[in-house]
Amino acid sequence: MLPFDLWRHNRVIVVGSLGGGAAGAMMIGISAYLPAYVQGAMGFSAMTGGIVLGAMSVSWSFASVVGARIMVRTTYRFVAILGGIALVTGNAVLIVAPPEAGPTVTAIGSFIVGIGMGFCMSVFVVSIQASVPWSQRGAATSSTMFLRFMGQVVGVSGCGAVLNATIIATDPGAARAIDRILDPISRAALPADEVAHLTALVANGLHNAWLLAGVFALLALLCACLMPARLSPTRN
Repeated sequence: MLPFDLWRHNRVIVVGSLGGGAAGAMMIGISAYLPAYVQGAMGFSAMTGGIVLGAMSVSWSFASVVGARIMVRTTYRFVAILGGIALVTGNAVLIVAPPEAGPTVTAIGSFIVGIGMGFCMSVFVVSIQASVPWSQRGAATSSTMFLRFMGQVVGVSGCGAVLNATIIATDPGAARAIDRILDPISRAALPADEVAHLTALVANGLHNAWLLAGVFALLALLCACLMPARLSPTRN
């Protein structure tokens, strides 16, 4: 089902698949918990969390189109590196921005991450498909998609584990009370000091989760730098 010969003899497939897996882990690690950050740490509504997350989807769509045009005029590696830099930059915005900065700054970080995903995913898939003959194109595409899905599993479970471990290590008894600050009605019924305590727990836990996502972003940037030079859709 997974042709390992392609991995042994094709550097583009190895680098592109691993890069796609790392980018997928970073993306899902952020998108799965970003609404909870906006609701739990910032105290805004679920609609605001959805808008912040939607910024990533909007920029991802436009960046895919722009990245494809740049790819034709330059190289795969150039566009992939631009995408990797955007992933690291967007993740850095989420790491350094405190909850007091508000959803606007968080949406900017989400928007930049979407740009990186649009650039990276387009390059990784197109370069892999172009690096093999037609008879192997389906197998090559399936292998990179498999690594992307595996990366998403690692990303969402890893960031969730970091979040839970941080909360339990700080205050084991507060683990069951976290859900109450995500619901506006339950949050309003809590004392102010308890809201502040639970908010700090969520903020610290998700800050550590963003750090793990940043590691995945750096891995994606490293894979982009390792792509063969001078390859493009017009020079293969």
